[in-house]
Amino acid sequence: MWVKLFSVVILLSLNGCYSQAPKQAIIVIEKSSNLENINHQRFEKIDKVEKKTRRITDYTAIKKVHKTQKKNVAKTHKASSSWKTPINSKVSKTYSKKHPGLTFSSHQGQEVRVIRDGKIIYIGDKMKSYGQMIIVRHPLGFNSTYTQTQSLQASLGDSVDKGQVIAMTTDQPFYFEMTKFEQTINPLKYLK
Repeated sequence: MWVKLFSVVILLSLNGCYSQAPKQAIIVIEKSSNLENINHQRFEKIDKVEKKTRRITDYTAIKKVHKTQKKNVAKTHKASSSWKTPINSKVSKTYSKKHPGLTFSSHQGQEVRVIRDGKIIYIGDKMKSYGQMIIVRHPLGFNSTYTQTQSLQASLGDSVDKGQVIAMTTDQPFYFEMTKFEQTINPLKYLK
């Protein structure tokens, strides 16, 4: 009987040795993100788990910094005058999950203007359905993409000003996209 009792005690103690320790959360923050694309709910869940397990972490400090930066970014958007529409034409197809940009009812030879100060980071026609394409990088992680263009009036690497003409439209409908930290966004939220 003592042998059975001793065996049970040893098995129970060994079981504790083989159980896994709780996994720790690892958070990787891209340097370019400026904490803009961090999910608030994820930190709230981590905070709740940390309180239950009574571990002390610094996640709340990160969350506070993120909220402060978010307010500063919002103030920057309001302080800067609204963004310029790329061409003077009506939008024929709006932003959706299946259509991540705006299609304008344009005609050949309309001026294509930069929506905000930035730098041209791409000019090319590698995506055949987009024709001649121009991508401009703007402050705070924004990029704007102008497609179906011709008669380029700017070069790769040029710094461009808001409203500056960079190309002309073709006979195809003009298509425009915006991204923030490489995620497509609805341009109508920013354009005037």
